Formats: sequence, C-alpha cells, structure tokens
Amino acid sequence: MKIQTFSIVVGGKKCNAQCPYCVSKMTGDNGLTDCRSQDINVRNFRKACLFAKQSGVSTVLLTSKGEPLLYPDFIHAHLEDLAEHDFPFIELQTNGIALPQMDKIIACGPSYLQTWHKMGLTTICLSCVHWLTKYNKAILGKGYGQGDYNLSDYIKICHDNGFSVRVTCVMVKDYIDNLGMVKNFIEWCNQQGVEQFTTRPVSMPEKAENKTVAQWAKEHLVSIDNLTEIEEFFAISKDSTLLLELAHGARVYDYLGQNVSITSSLTHSPNPDDMRQLIYFPDGHLRYSWTHKGAIII
Repeated sequence: MKIQTFSIVVGGKKCNAQCPYCVSKMTGDNGLTDCRSQDINVRNFRKACLFAKQSGVSTVLLTSKGEPLLYPDFIHAHLEDLAEHDFPFIELQTNGIALPQMDKIIACGPSYLQTWHKMGLTTICLSCVHWLTKYNKAILGKGYGQGDYNLSDYIKICHDNGFSVRVTCVMVKDYIDNLGMVKNFIEWCNQQGVEQFTTRPVSMPEKAENKTVAQWAKEHLVSIDNLTEIEEFFAISKDSTLLLELAHGARVYDYLGQNVSITSSLTHSPNPDDMRQLIYFPDGHLRYSWTHKGAIII
C-alpha cells in the first residue's frame, strides 16, 4: 500500500479567504468542530503517526478545512508532538495572507515562523491562482495582499525564515488555464527562487456538499484540450525531464531547472491499493479521503 502524505487538519473552519471553488465546502466537515489545541486526541495522534511511519510516509502536511495560520497554537502543538516521530519533511499549506503577522516578534522573543523552523517545519506551500495580486484578490478575496503584500513578498518572508517554498497554483478558466500561462508562471517562480511549483486544475468531487461552490467550479473548469496539451508538453519537451511519478498519478519534472508538479485537486486514488494521503482530524479520527465519509481507519 502506497501512502504519499500524512495530512493533519489544523484547527477548525475559520478562513481569511473567500475562494469560490473552496474544496473544503464541497467535501463536508466530517465531524470537524472548532476546538482548542489542548483538546487534540494525543493518543490517536501517536497511533496515526506510527501507522504513517510504518507505511513509509516521509512527508507531513499541516493543512486545514479553513486557514491553518489562524490556528498558530495548533501548529505549535502538532510540531511539538511530531518531534518524537522524526518525519524528515513537515510542510504547511497556507494562502499566505497571515504570514506577515506570523513573522513578527512575539513578546521580545522569536516569531512564530522562527520558532516553527527550529521545531522542524521545512516547507511552506503557498496557494494562489496567479502571480499577480489583482487576480489573487479577485478569487481569494480583498484580504489577499493586505498591507501591500503580494505573492513575491510572501515567498521572501518564507525564504528569510529558512523555509523552502512550494507555490501551488489552482488553475482556473481565464486565469492560469493554458500552456503559455503555465510556462510564464514557471519562469516567474524561477526568478523568485521558488523551490517547487505545482499546478492543479480546479475541480469538484462527484458528490459535492455545497452545490453553489460546485457549480462555480464547474463553470470555471480548464478545458480538457488545454490540460492535455500541458501534460503532453512536459512529457515530450526536450527541456523537461521526468523526475518522479507519484502514487496518486502526479508527475514531477525538472523544466529548465525548475521543479514542476502536474497534479489533480482531488485526493481519491484510482488504484484501490494506493492512498494518496492519511488525514488526521483533531477529534482523533484518521481518514484517507476528504470526499468519502466511509474512508475512515480509526
């Protein structure tokens, strides 16, 4: 059985963005409620870590049904608990909006970001739809780039604190939706010193919990022809070298010196022998799908 990632749900559903394609709204709560970091089921968490380690998982992803950086105490608590399990790679998924606040000195001590780096956090994954702020604002909401910050600033904050950066672009019709735009974004990431760049087309599960969000996603899908052209280009380009083929079908390339991953937004693997990820919820439940309530281990 192949498991790519051990995902940990941080906090509750609060978010500082208003993405109209929000996957969390389409996949349901699975019993998630806002709780305190001290209420984390530590016993089950340790069992989940043990199972992940025994399954060969090397990467932990701190994610959320909302925005993880709105729950810094959860992030801190999980990093403390993860220390005893010695996962080599620990990543944090965020829209970046709260990064400037996390970078501030707290009570004459180190900032959250400085502290988390020392505790083992290795990579910050920045979600976006474009490299330009006006397009990110149009999708993520007016809060994006507040204080005149932009994606380039968020990347710099991460790098200045010692983190690697993965820019994750959700491909949306009329934004980044064709090969030319993907290549332009890759070039921009290369100029910013971004370690990894991932594209995943906007999508929706077969049975979406929120029909309004699902309808928006359906109306803004990237065309199959454009997606096929992108996949075929990286597969045959003389400037592209296939590095990895991941368990859930994503492919990782070296393209002109930039690490590029072409992947899907959904977490259900077509191969029943594979799990794209383990998903740990604060109440102690361990699942392996966001979209299927029956995909539960404990």
